[in-house]
Amino acid sequence: MIACALAGCGAHEEANRENLTAAVSQFLDAHGDMCVGKVNWPIDITKEEAQAHTPNSMQLPALKKVGLVEQKQVSDTTMRFSLTDEGRKYYLHKPMPSVASDGTMRMHEGDLCYGKLHVDKVIGWEPVRTENGAQRTVVTYTYTIDAAPWTRNPDVQQMFPVVAMVVKSGGVLQLKQVVVLTKDGWKGQVGTG
Repeated sequence: MIACALAGCGAHEEANRENLTAAVSQFLDAHGDMCVGKVNWPIDITKEEAQAHTPNSMQLPALKKVGLVEQKQVSDTTMRFSLTDEGRKYYLHKPMPSVASDGTMRMHEGDLCYGKLHVDKVIGWEPVRTENGAQRTVVTYTYTIDAAPWTRNPDVQQMFPVVAMVVKSGGVLQLKQVVVLTKDGWKGQVGTG
């Protein structure tokens, strides 16, 4: 028992600032990519979509202005937007979850990303509770973001207001992440928080 106390046995199981910061940090290292939801390229915009001011018809020209996409007329009624070499630098090829409009979780094989989140500081956490046989808590934290330079462009900020808010709110905006106690310590849980 004394040897265990000296070696720190069980220390990784405690819900404390150090362990929970490590859990959220590890989670963000794997899942902290911030993306715009443009997963399939090229993207075609019809004349009708342009006249209706659909999100893609408004957002893609802003990405063109910052050199991430190029535009080509493919028919009398359709423009095609494709990633440029510069745009491909920001397309992350990895399985990524997103929440569909009906609330279901969907996986896709990549997205156009604008930054990576990191833990700034853990603000606090809810009391640990047992749910489905596992101990869990919700950690509240602030973040920093390594943002792409093009996120500072006023046209991008206007057409992608969430991007602008996430980039400007680093160190201030509080996010939440569910963490679960595993045999290896506290770990962030995908799809929650």
